Amino acid sequence: MEDEKKPSAPVGEGQGRKRRRHRRRHSGGNGGNVGNAGNGGERSQGVQGGGNGQKPQAAQNAQKAQPAQPQKQQKPAQQQPKKQQQPQPQNKQKNKQKQSKQEGVPKFENPGKKDTYVYVLDGNLYLNLTNKCSNACDFCVRNERTSYYGNYLWLTKGEPTTEKVVAALDALGDLSQYKEAVFCGFGEPTYRMTEMLELCDYLHQKGLSTRLNTNGQGSLINKRDIVPELKGKIDLVNVSLNASCYEKYQKICRSQFREAGFDGMVEFAKSCKRAGVNVRFSIVDCIGEEEVEACKSLAKSVNVPLYIRDYITDS
Repeated sequence: MEDEKKPSAPVGEGQGRKRRRHRRRHSGGNGGNVGNAGNGGERSQGVQGGGNGQKPQAAQNAQKAQPAQPQKQQKPAQQQPKKQQQPQPQNKQKNKQKQSKQEGVPKFENPGKKDTYVYVLDGNLYLNLTNKCSNACDFCVRNERTSYYGNYLWLTKGEPTTEKVVAALDALGDLSQYKEAVFCGFGEPTYRMTEMLELCDYLHQKGLSTRLNTNGQGSLINKRDIVPELKGKIDLVNVSLNASCYEKYQKICRSQFREAGFDGMVEFAKSCKRAGVNVRFSIVDCIGEEEVEACKSLAKSVNVPLYIRDYITDS
């Protein structure tokens, strides 16, 4: 470390005095450089390299008897600070990186549980395709639960293929007993457009209608207008509005797209309406009467219906 390496005196300056001190230390039998850890080795080398080479026989015999003793004592002193100090900042850095990766992304282990791709709730089928989401909403149920009504929705074995979801559906038997199939789990379904659209075809063949519960940022996520792809595949698009303006929306939903997230969500709903895709906004009833009225005004201004649902407090 730089502040521990102090410069030694220039070679040749006061060499006679250094040689006399060196001889007295060795003749005293204490090993020489006690108390000079870190720079003692530099001083002893400077003394040995200077002078005219004429040394008393006693001093030469003392050096031969203990040629490497100063260096053996000094090396541990030089290496000790490195061994004690270097691992600590490295460990802190690793812990800091690990912590930063987990911020805003709660994850729970499912010991002994299988990943849930399909679950049943209130007579509907729900399809859990991903845990990715472009929002980090304060009120999302996944922030505080390892399961949702007994269904473990954290995908510990990766995102499912279409085939794996179909196998889970087939295991339920006759699918016509369910009212509709809803793409909604612990993530934003539009991250899995290919799989979702393939499953829509399968579900329609089984006589089920399809619904997409979305944050409305699918076109931003996929970097293209996904509305034309939804037509004829999704029977109802439910867009979570959550707030009446960007400032309030971002405070509780924290979209990674920031202002573009709110604006893109509203534009997505308008685009669905223009394309003939059945669409509605939804909000929870706990946001306050004033905000509910503001959301109603926003929905009316873009000609999109508004659905007010109960806030789920326990599962």
